[in-house]
Amino acid sequence: MIAQTSPSAESEDESTNVLSGTVHGPAIQAGTISGDVQIHWQEAASAPVVPRQLPPATSRFTARKAELAALSRALSERKPGLSAIYTITGMAGIGKTTLALHWAHSVADRFPHGQLYVNLRGFDPSGTPVTPSQVLRGFIAALGVRPNNIPFEIADQISLYRSLLDGRQVLVVLDNALNTDQIRHLLPGSPTCMAIATSRNKLGALVANDGATPLAMKLLEQGEGAELLACYLSSERVEHERSAAATLVELCGMLPLALSIVGARAAIYNWTLESLTDDLRSERDRLYALDLHDSETTNIASVFSWSYRNLAPEPARIFRLLGLAPGPEISLAGVSSLAGTPIPVTRRFLDVLVEANLVSELTRDRYRVHDLLRTFAADQAERDESVQSRQEAMRRLHDYLLLAADAADRVISPNRARIELLPVAGVFSKPKFSTYGEAVGWLETEHTGLVESIYHALRNGFDSHAWQLAWTLAVYFDRRGHAFDRLRTGEAALQATSRLGDREAEALIRTSIGYAHARIGHFAEAEEQLLQALEALRRIGSEVYEGNALIALAIVYEEQDRYGEAKGHLERAIRLHERHHDRAGQAHTLENLGWCHAHLGEFPAALRTCEAALALFRELNDQDGQADTLDSLGYTYAQLAQHEQALGHYESALALWRDMGNRYDEADVLTRIGDSHAALGAQVAAHEAWQQALFIFDELAQPDAELLRARLAR
Repeated sequence: MIAQTSPSAESEDESTNVLSGTVHGPAIQAGTISGDVQIHWQEAASAPVVPRQLPPATSRFTARKAELAALSRALSERKPGLSAIYTITGMAGIGKTTLALHWAHSVADRFPHGQLYVNLRGFDPSGTPVTPSQVLRGFIAALGVRPNNIPFEIADQISLYRSLLDGRQVLVVLDNALNTDQIRHLLPGSPTCMAIATSRNKLGALVANDGATPLAMKLLEQGEGAELLACYLSSERVEHERSAAATLVELCGMLPLALSIVGARAAIYNWTLESLTDDLRSERDRLYALDLHDSETTNIASVFSWSYRNLAPEPARIFRLLGLAPGPEISLAGVSSLAGTPIPVTRRFLDVLVEANLVSELTRDRYRVHDLLRTFAADQAERDESVQSRQEAMRRLHDYLLLAADAADRVISPNRARIELLPVAGVFSKPKFSTYGEAVGWLETEHTGLVESIYHALRNGFDSHAWQLAWTLAVYFDRRGHAFDRLRTGEAALQATSRLGDREAEALIRTSIGYAHARIGHFAEAEEQLLQALEALRRIGSEVYEGNALIALAIVYEEQDRYGEAKGHLERAIRLHERHHDRAGQAHTLENLGWCHAHLGEFPAALRTCEAALALFRELNDQDGQADTLDSLGYTYAQLAQHEQALGHYESALALWRDMGNRYDEADVLTRIGDSHAALGAQVAAHEAWQQALFIFDELAQPDAELLRARLAR
């Protein structure tokens, strides 16, 4: 708020001058106030009043170079005849006031006629924002007008205020505004003045209607966060505990206020940074740990609450339900399902939260909640939502994610043996994907949230959702080279199937885990999981899934050059798939059988079997299966020293895998393309293909990378 000072000796009514700042020089006499304001400067013209109302700037200011430069440009590039207005907005605790005051002090000499400041208390523990009339009376008094000469009507106050500023170089800082209406009457009209307004809200109307230039503050970078900690401690101490300092910055969500509280606690109590990380690791205890316990302004939860309590009931409900969602990002359709409200209604409420900087809109219809705000929202949900309400909200969200992932999986693997999804409800928007690219694009965008939702479902008792979502995502994980995600989510899903006592589901998940182990070279673990899956499936009599598990086990043996054993399993698998008229299963079995024939030197059988598989995959319009089979044909021709034909098949497979975004198999076939080029004496082309493959294997952290790196070295 405005700095308080003793009133002038000439003041006739001290009680009305509650917001006046420092006054220097004789008072200005006001003439008749009616409509247009008449100002008689009298002796004040020779000794103008110069208010200096800026509160002290912090000595611990760091970073924000881009923001400071933007404000300075605004000052130097003011358009003739227009006053400059700048809005500084951002979430609670991001440092809006700190930035505004630091910059204002740095340019104070550019405003020789003074600086006016007011804390508008838009988000304040008192819950009572300052009215424009209160501020105007304080500003007018600070500019030298006696309290009893300040007009009563706000229109006259505005006229007098702007008349007093006309032609003078004054900086006006309007801090902590609730909305545009609280600011508009306080803007100077003179082009020689400049106004800065800070708010947690975006103040869009001020930008649209009043020509304000917006400055949206961002979170600190990792290095900037460490610099802020060093302001409270020392560079040497932060460097000494570099790892703990980096962890603290992450746990504080790069938020300056949180880092300031942590830095102050470390300085006051001389605690190690490592001990502070222990306090912050638990999400449930994090907000309590970010509290100095001596002021509401040094209590993160209290600071956030000032924004939360200004919300209408429905946006407030959506905000607290967002605290229940897995992961920091969520789509509009996801929020709609979480809240159980239609898409258009949900969007309107989210717009309110975005305007209040409680939620960030990353792209159209995609949102992010800061980690600390999400923890705060979860606390509000636990306090204000019943257990049943929270469970229903989470159920609706998990229903949506499962349905959407299943829709995407049906596009990228249309011939896969399906599972029967559990019944779902409350989903207002189920994505529809018309192309492979759309489906993979959605899965990539939602990747982190989908993975986290499996763990979230497991923690909150949604076991069927956990295992079904893990199973549904398995092919996507494999195509994009996310073998570790397939493995870890599979292990979580295995816990869920065990709790459910569902033996078939457990076997399906073990099959997926075994395949993931094989992808990363853990062959013993892969074999163990697949043998357990096969035993369960045979007891249950689930022959189609047994056939699929046999294919997976055969692949594990192929990777270990155990082609005779692999061939035996595939011959049983083909009988099972034929018995159940499973054409997709037959095609996959034939393709792998052809691969085994080729490695066993049975080349005519390999070509015949692969051609039969390719015909089936084309009939099924299965691009991935076609690519697999073309790769096997290429390998067979390479063993027959027909390298030109081998290259043709390899390159056809490569085009299909690139079209699907199948990173692992793209790298795998690039390795063989390099081999064929080398066999033809095209060393440059061979080196280029191997280098491309190595880049992808390194990106996917695949063990194949080391073998390929050694080949390139030779």
